[in-house]
Amino acid sequence: MSSKAAEPAADAGKKKKGKGKLLVILVAVLVLALGGGGAAYYFMGRDAAKGKAAKAKQADHGDEAAHDDEEAEDEGHEPAVVALPTFTVNLADKDATRYLRTTVALLIKDTEKAASLSGGGEHKAAGEPVRIAMARSAILELLTTKTADELMTAEGKTALKKEIAERASKAFRFKVNDVLLSEFVVQ
Repeated sequence: MSSKAAEPAADAGKKKKGKGKLLVILVAVLVLALGGGGAAYYFMGRDAAKGKAAKAKQADHGDEAAHDDEEAEDEGHEPAVVALPTFTVNLADKDATRYLRTTVALLIKDTEKAASLSGGGEHKAAGEPVRIAMARSAILELLTTKTADELMTAEGKTALKKEIAERASKAFRFKVNDVLLSEFVVQ
């Protein structure tokens, strides 16, 4: 009988250990879930506060705030870059022959559209190279209307970037969000 009495006692000890491990696991899962939920609430609350601040700013400042709001919404998404070949053009200076050499890259928020334009050597549909050619032509026409004096100032470069974005957007039939000038030499 003593051996039969020892068996239930051993089983009871194992059941208590199993329940203890289960309790520890449940508590750990609960702590992790609450921590994750708290972190999500914290970060989502910050994004909501940014959105409210941007909307308030938009009410105060009109279109500029709308542009900032779009950028705030897309902060989590990496924009795509469409690199164009280097431009070398004669400038519109009357007193001397001046040249501009610049390399332009276009930032586009829609990565699928950007990939369709700069497919990395893949075979493209017939309409896509035409849009790149149209954008290059429009940018080339714009660059030849500028003088060296216009392009040498910071304001001139900013205005040029805006005009390039507008012309490229028109050629692509979708919005170009920004223009990057990685090389800019006036001679």
